[in-house]
Amino acid sequence: MPTAGKTPHKRGRSEVWTRGPTARAIKRELRRIGQRLRELRLERGLTQEQAAEAIGVHPKHMIKMEQGGANFTIATLVAASVAYKVPLRELFPEEEEGT
Repeated sequence: MPTAGKTPHKRGRSEVWTRGPTARAIKRELRRIGQRLRELRLERGLTQEQAAEAIGVHPKHMIKMEQGGANFTIATLVAASVAYKVPLRELFPEEEEGT
């Protein structure tokens, strides 16, 4: 039981972001997915605002998603898949050799 005045330590997602190779891998994959979202948006001739509306996110979040600075939920990825009319797997680009 916690002592008065002390709060127990809670593990949160912020800890994942601060751990060596795992953090680097997460950031790299978020950038790759964000780039893929941008490619799909541009192929469809949409602005970030139009894409955000179609996906159901705030335009500022759309910018962060495409830059790889947002943590995607599965629901957001499914919404992007529906909005861009592609299978969900197409949001995950193949890793290039040598990376």
